[in-house]
Amino acid sequence: MKRVLWLGLLCLAACSKGGGSASVAAPSSTPSSSVVAISPPLSSAPSAKLAQIFTPDMLGANLAYLETITGPAFKTEGDDRIYKVDGCTVVIGGAKGKIDNLGVEGYSPRCSFNIAQYFAGGYQYPVPNDPTFGDIKRGLGGDYSADCLVDCGNAADPVVTLGYEGSHADNFNELVAEASPDEDPMLGAYADWSQKLVAKFGEQAVVDNNLEDNLDAVASKDFGPIRPTTIRVGQNLIAVPG
Repeated sequence: MKRVLWLGLLCLAACSKGGGSASVAAPSSTPSSSVVAISPPLSSAPSAKLAQIFTPDMLGANLAYLETITGPAFKTEGDDRIYKVDGCTVVIGGAKGKIDNLGVEGYSPRCSFNIAQYFAGGYQYPVPNDPTFGDIKRGLGGDYSADCLVDCGNAADPVVTLGYEGSHADNFNELVAEASPDEDPMLGAYADWSQKLVAKFGEQAVVDNNLEDNLDAVASKDFGPIRPTTIRVGQNLIAVPG
């Protein structure tokens, strides 16, 4: 009898520790997860619409055809029409409804185009799509110039340009790459180049742009690592002297 009573007490104690089927689980301190929609990052590659615009066949095409892709111009400056395309600023130059040249202002990996397609394939160093001034100089060549080097005033920031004139093999296409010396490293490069021009030719000669040469080696070293902010290709970009 004592043995039966003892076994019963053991069973009662075990059931009490286990909590039985009526026990309730304690609430978890971990907050329940919720699904959060995350917007995908903007692509760093040019859009499909930009790829439609920047083809060799577009040079000489009707402006009306281009605008079936771009929509109407955002604004007009002389012979240039400015378009907003997928967050990029596209500039088109032309007259009488025909496209002479095209390019991008605010150049970047996302707002860029295939530069090499406008020039012959025999170049040893094809210009990459997001080039430095040095990449363009090495790949194509060209000459540096600036619309002002000293005593520029406050009307507008001066512009440094690397311009290349293509041969018959390039369909006589031209390229201009530009940047303004509004901050370093461009500002420091511009100051070094202008100071060395003044030291060699005198300030008045630099003001008058009456230079025997543009110290190309200096300009190439100063601007080589810097990326232009505007690149345009096509024709009627480089003014004919005189």
